[in-house]
Amino acid sequence: MPNMFSAGERGFLTDLAQDLHLTLSWDEYDEEDQNLVVLHFPGALESPLDEDSESDSQDEAEATAAVDRALRKYDKAKVLAEGIESTFDSREELKPQQKMDEWKRAYYMV
Repeated sequence: MPNMFSAGERGFLTDLAQDLHLTLSWDEYDEEDQNLVVLHFPGALESPLDEDSESDSQDEAEATAAVDRALRKYDKAKVLAEGIESTFDSREELKPQQKMDEWKRAYYMV
């Protein structure tokens, strides 16, 4: 993914990668020199071993259950509505306008 994430989003991706036991790298680039965020499955860069299909299906079922348990936490999380100014800088920029609005209301009440 292109690395155009805010600090909060980077923190979320880091936590998610840890919960899902994924390898996360922030310092890779594509052929156009665009900074990328790359997630790898554990062992994805290693060569696969030949195993029987029965143990593969059991491992796959266990892995799916583990992922479901990790994602359950995110299903219950509150989602901020889009458009809400939630960053520190944007809240600080709104403060003078809010103070001016309060002053106007008080001034024109008289």
